Amino acid sequence: MLERVKSVIQQEMSGAGLPFVGFCIALNLTVGQVTAGLKIPLYLDSVGTVLVAVLVGPWSAIITGATANTLAAVFGNPVMIFFIPVVAVIAGFTALIARLGWFRTWYLVILGGILQGVLAAVASAPISAYLFSGITLGGQDFLVLYFRSMGNSILESVFYQGLSSDPADKTITYGIVFILLKNLPFRLLSRFRGVTNVRQALSEPSHDDRHPN
Repeated sequence: MLERVKSVIQQEMSGAGLPFVGFCIALNLTVGQVTAGLKIPLYLDSVGTVLVAVLVGPWSAIITGATANTLAAVFGNPVMIFFIPVVAVIAGFTALIARLGWFRTWYLVILGGILQGVLAAVASAPISAYLFSGITLGGQDFLVLYFRSMGNSILESVFYQGLSSDPADKTITYGIVFILLKNLPFRLLSRFRGVTNVRQALSEPSHDDRHPN
């Protein structure tokens, strides 16, 4: 099993995959740090993970998100390392719906973002509740305190907070990725094994790609 996983990762990271993963790790880290610093009640720290899941593959997306979370922990937000299991949920679900062609159509991207948000809320609630009592020093903490003040348990409060912010966060994340993918030139997309997740017909590049000048 381990050898199989290593083989798949090597296939995913061949060619443009490896440098793209490095870029997306930096993207996750930068956007996540800015959002946390501004205390915005969203995360937006999985844009790179989603990009890699669509264009490269799920295992590379897990590596992207896990590495970014680890670096975020090193740079001052230690709770991030405990949410690596949520990264796996994001990477796996995104890769699945990408293969089904959801990232070719805007309304499926919105639906995917909402579903991803619900899954992320379910996956992250026990971690946040039992390890940190719902307080992770992010912009979402006030929502946890609000639901707690209404008499809900810590787990319920964290879950309700997740349902309040995660679907919006992941829908915005998916929307950003969708816009980026729609505007990347075909000659660049074609370097990735997941290009068919974005363009249905490889023989029909966009107008801009046919006429670069």
